[in-house]
Amino acid sequence: MKSTKIRGILLTVLVVISIFLSYSLWKVQPDYEVIDNETVKKEQIAKLRQPEQVFRPTMVYSHQNDNHYMTQNMTMINALVKAGTTFDFSELVRTDKMTASYQGMMHQNNSMELVFPNAVPLSIYSQVFRLKGDNFDLNSFNRITFNLTKSENGLFSVYFGNDSNEQIYQGSIQQDQVDALKQILTDQKAVMAPVNEVYKNKQHLFLSDAPVKLKQQQYVIETIDIGLFKNALFGDGSKVKGQDNSFTNGSSSMTVNPDDKVLLYVDPAQERRDTSQLSSAMKSEQIQSSFNFVNDHWGWTGNYYYSGYAADSSTTAFSLFVQGLPVFNDDGMSQILVTEGTEGVYKYQRPFFKLGAQISTESKEVTLPSSVSVYEDLIKKVDPDDIQMIVPGYVMGYEQNNNSYNRVVELKPAWFYKYNGTWTPVVGGEL
Repeated sequence: MKSTKIRGILLTVLVVISIFLSYSLWKVQPDYEVIDNETVKKEQIAKLRQPEQVFRPTMVYSHQNDNHYMTQNMTMINALVKAGTTFDFSELVRTDKMTASYQGMMHQNNSMELVFPNAVPLSIYSQVFRLKGDNFDLNSFNRITFNLTKSENGLFSVYFGNDSNEQIYQGSIQQDQVDALKQILTDQKAVMAPVNEVYKNKQHLFLSDAPVKLKQQQYVIETIDIGLFKNALFGDGSKVKGQDNSFTNGSSSMTVNPDDKVLLYVDPAQERRDTSQLSSAMKSEQIQSSFNFVNDHWGWTGNYYYSGYAADSSTTAFSLFVQGLPVFNDDGMSQILVTEGTEGVYKYQRPFFKLGAQISTESKEVTLPSSVSVYEDLIKKVDPDDIQMIVPGYVMGYEQNNNSYNRVVELKPAWFYKYNGTWTPVVGGEL
C-alpha cells in the first residue's frame, strides 16, 4: 500500500517535469521566418488551361441518310467533348487493312465527325478522352469519326484519323454512349447547316452554295503589363536590363513591338540547328512542352486553340478563336508561337494584349460569298487535292479611326483554307 502511494507521487512528479520541459522547449523555439507563398509562386499573367480547352475540335460534321450537315457552334462542340470525356473507349488499334478507303471510313453514312484545326498527338488527347493503346506518342489525328450504326459485335466503331498520312486508329464505344451523342445531335439540330456540295478530291470537302452572314466586330484591347512577361520569362527581374523596347539578362533577350503589341523572347543557347533527326515521339513531346510552357505562367489571354506544329522549326502554334471562329493577323497579333530548343524554349512570340469590351454599336453584318464559290476560285490557283478545309473566320486589324490610337481592333469576316497543313485567309468580299 505504501509502495503504491510512493509510485503515485513519483508519477505525478514526472508528469509535472514533462510539462515544464515541454513548455520550456516551446518558449525557446527560434522565431522562424514565415515564407510568403506569393514570393515562390510563378508569375500568373492571365489564365491556366486544361488540355481539352486548348486541344479542341472546331467543327462538327453529321452524315445522315446520305445528307451532310456541319456546324462550328461552340455550345454543341463543348457538349460533345464533355460527353466524350466520360466514354469508356476500347483499346485503340491501328487499322492497316481497311475495308474501305480512308475517306470512305471517315465520312461514312450515319456517322458524326469532330474535326480539329490540325493533327493532335494521341498521347496528348489521351489526357482528354480516356484512350488506351500503344505508341500514342508516335501517332496523331485531326479527325474523330463516331459510327452511329452498331457493328456485328454489338459495339460502335470510333476512328481517329490523320488526313495527311491516312492512318486510322480504331476503337469502339457502347450503346449508351452512342445514345448520348445522338441526343446532343437532336438537341442541337437547329445549329447544323446543310451541306449540298461534296468535292471528292484527295480530301473530301463538304461545302455549301449558300452565302454566309457574319458580324464585323470591334473590341477595345487591354494591354498587359510587359513587366509580367519579363518576370515570367527571365525569372530574376533584378538582373534584367532594359533599353528602349528591348530587355536582356546577358544571355536571353525580349523585344517588344509597341505598335502591334507583340513580344519576341529568344534564348540563343537553346537554338536547335538540325531538326531533321527529331523522332515522332520527340515532336509530340515538344507540342506538350509548348502547352506546358504557356501554362507555367498562366499565359492564356483569350481562347487560343492548338492550330499546328511546324516540324522544320519545332514551333507549336496556338491561334486565337472568337465565337468559335479562327482569327488571322499577319503581324502576330492573334497567335502564340512557341519554338522548342535543345533543352528548353528557344523562341516565344505572342501578343501582350487581350480583347476587352466589344463595341456593339460598331457591329455590322457582312455577307461572304458561298464556300462553293471560294473553292471554285481557289482551284484556279492551287491544286484542289491539297485543299484540306475551307472555313469562315476573321481577319484582325486596328480600327482605322485615328482617334482610337491603336486601342481598338476590328475583326472582319473572311474565308480561310487549309492547304498542305497551313491555314491561309481568303479575304472575302461582301456581296
